[in-house]
Amino acid sequence: MKRVLARLVALEVPPGRALAQLWALSERLIDPEAGRDFNQALMDLGATVCTPQNPACLICPWRSSCRAYNLNIQTQVPMSETRAPIPHKEIGVAVIWNDRGQVLIDRRKADGLLGGLWEFPGGKVEPDETIAACIQREIREELGIEIAVGDRLIVVDHAYTHFRVRLNVHHCRHLSGEPQAIACDEVRWVLLSELDAYPFPKANLQIIAALRQNNL
Repeated sequence: MKRVLARLVALEVPPGRALAQLWALSERLIDPEAGRDFNQALMDLGATVCTPQNPACLICPWRSSCRAYNLNIQTQVPMSETRAPIPHKEIGVAVIWNDRGQVLIDRRKADGLLGGLWEFPGGKVEPDETIAACIQREIREELGIEIAVGDRLIVVDHAYTHFRVRLNVHHCRHLSGEPQAIACDEVRWVLLSELDAYPFPKANLQIIAALRQNNL
């Protein structure tokens, strides 16, 4: 129904932004003594003639009065709502090894996204920042240690409800400093064989699988 009315007047905005205008138009057109029949006819017209794609304008009884048809823009009306793109975040992630064959994991703060779960540390890549530089900076800021960034292990793409992330995961080597829980609730050095004892977010499970595959 909104589509038919929008084409009739060549509505210049998405129908959702002009509901009052469309209601006023329908009230001007409707026969007050046959409102139900008018509404049914309008719905039938939209379902069979004034269709979303390839409207059958040549057999439409309103063709001569349809502004969209006369402007030859019937396929461009009604305008669609412009949806904001889903935010995409590039994340640098560190699998930090010590000289005892352990990796460093941290537990996310309980009041944040995925709160209480364990993860491999890292953070968002800033504009004009390389993945390696991001990882070094994030680990220094969040854990207070220095690392050397090595080879890439895996890239994981994961979608949440309102945004998407790409985890750029690199092997790293612990150089100096004692890990501190600066931006998390807890940190631990663990063996790969011990990782199953800790609950991880779904995206991190792919990292664990890649680590195990890499260490066969």
